[in-house]
Order: sequence, then structure tokens, then C-alpha cells
Amino acid sequence: MNLLGSSLKTKKRPPYEFILEELDGLDLHARRMFGCTAIYVGEKIMFVMYKPEQNETASGLKKDIGIWVCIPKEYTLEMKAAFPQLKGVSFFEDENSAWQCLPESHPDFEELALKFCKIIKKGDPRIGRIPKPKKKTKKPVKNSPPAFKK
Repeated sequence: MNLLGSSLKTKKRPPYEFILEELDGLDLHARRMFGCTAIYVGEKIMFVMYKPEQNETASGLKKDIGIWVCIPKEYTLEMKAAFPQLKGVSFFEDENSAWQCLPESHPDFEELALKFCKIIKKGDPRIGRIPKPKKKTKKPVKNSPPAFKK
């Protein structure tokens, strides 16, 4: 699968590769960010896979190791009712945030992760969202004098 080597900007392989295999055939790409791997289908972010190395785990995020499922706010309560294994990502300090964690420690982790993949493959709007565009910041031109203020 090309995704594992070419579209990641690092040689580190993403965790939970079985998810990438299950979603193969979609317009799938991954991005490393903040020690995690974000999984996109088209322009929609679907998952963040968080599995740090043992010595990299941020103290408050140990219980968030697993798959962070991106659920649009209007579907969060519905999805949590259907999947009570989901827990709000502690980083966001909101149990009902758009980011819900399927903990790796859950005994049915892989089975549930594959269920989420099936939901994505059906094009279900309850998973994934298009991220807000990045704000463009003006970079100062090198060797230019500082702006004059009146």
C-alpha cells in the first residue's frame, strides 16, 4: 500500500495499520502531526491515531491512547449512545467534544475500529469533517525595515 511510505512525510510507520488496510481503495492519506497520525479521506479528517513511544506519552493523555474518531458535534451524542466505548479526548476537556477516543485498552478495540471503517466506507456523515482553513499569516520580508507607525 503506497500510503504507508509515500504520503507520510516521515519514515515512522503509523500505528494501527489494519485501519489503513481496511480503508484501502478510498482517497486516503495520512499526515503526521503533534506525535499523532491523522487519517483523511479526501479532504475530511476521520481519525487521529495516537500511540506514542513509551517515553513520549504526555502525562495527561495516557488514557487517550488509541483512535480519536472525528464526529461532527451534531452527531456526538448519537454516536456515543451507539458506541458507549467512546470517551471524550481528555485534552479537549469536554466529554462530548467532536473528538472521541476509542481506547486501545478496550478488549474489542480492533473489532470496533473496523466498524468505524465500515461506517466511513458507506460515506456516513457521522464520522469526519473538513478542517477549518489555516489562517494565513503575513511573513515579514527579509532585510526590510520595520513597519513605521504614526
